Amino acid sequence: MPKVTDTYERAYEACGVLAARGLNPTVKTVAEFIGTNSPAIISPAIKDWKQSIAAESLRRLEIPEVPERLVESTIALWRLAVEEAQLTLAKEKAAMAEEKVQLNALVGKSEAACQTVQQDYAAYRERAGRDAEALQAAIRQLEAEQKQLASEHSQAQQALALAREANAALTGALEETQRTQQRKQAEWEEKFDRDHAWHLARIAEERERAKQEEHEKIARLEDALALSRQHVATLNGYLDASATATGELRGELRAVKEEKERLLKEREALRSQLTDSVQQGFEKEKKLLEVQEETERLRGELGNLQSLLAKKLEEVKNLKARQPLPKSSHIDH
Repeated sequence: MPKVTDTYERAYEACGVLAARGLNPTVKTVAEFIGTNSPAIISPAIKDWKQSIAAESLRRLEIPEVPERLVESTIALWRLAVEEAQLTLAKEKAAMAEEKVQLNALVGKSEAACQTVQQDYAAYRERAGRDAEALQAAIRQLEAEQKQLASEHSQAQQALALAREANAALTGALEETQRTQQRKQAEWEEKFDRDHAWHLARIAEERERAKQEEHEKIARLEDALALSRQHVATLNGYLDASATATGELRGELRAVKEEKERLLKEREALRSQLTDSVQQGFEKEKKLLEVQEETERLRGELGNLQSLLAKKLEEVKNLKARQPLPKSSHIDH
């Protein structure tokens, strides 16, 4: 957009060009020539140009060599320029009066609209303030619930960690008990096998000795037979003792199995409790996530309300900025 000074200079130069072409410089012809319709600037430019032409003409009239016809033509041109300037000035005054009336009516309408907008804005701002306070209260309540849920979640995590430690300790104790019972069972079985093998070896030795002495000690056969019977009784006692020890070992094995089953049941109960604790922790965590999502949604709504409030403020500013101001002559110059 050209500056005011540029429009004035172009209009001033256009007057000379139009006059050279035999045309009378008017606001309309100059505006069409320079392509800018600004009567408040073009009219003073035409007036200054005509005054400059008249001054130049008067200066030339003072020179003796100027022909009389040229002087008469200059005076006629000056009178024509003065009449055109007066006519243009009257038209511009009428146009400016009409424009002033229109501007006053527009200002009245703008003031009424501005008052209406200000009232609507005040009501909206009051509603937005109440909504914002309600949202802030809801956010604070949700944050308190979130802190409480976080505390409960932390406690559940601690309880879960303790339960895991207890489960690990019980599992270790159970495995150690199983290893101990297996070691004892292996020792008892080894001892039983060793004693049984020793008894079998003793029986084989006695039988071999009896066979070797059979031919040499036929006379003492009955004594040997009695001795053998005595040995057999002894061996039967050993066998009874072994059977008794085997029964005791089997009883201990049954006790170990019962203790093992009891420990397994306790471990299953702990696992069930641990599963329930984990499920409760997951439910609390899910509830915490839902609360966080609701908090984020409320914050988004608060941001939308703030954006809408800022947009309304911008609209009011734009409406005030678009209100036209009355024109003044010193601004145009």
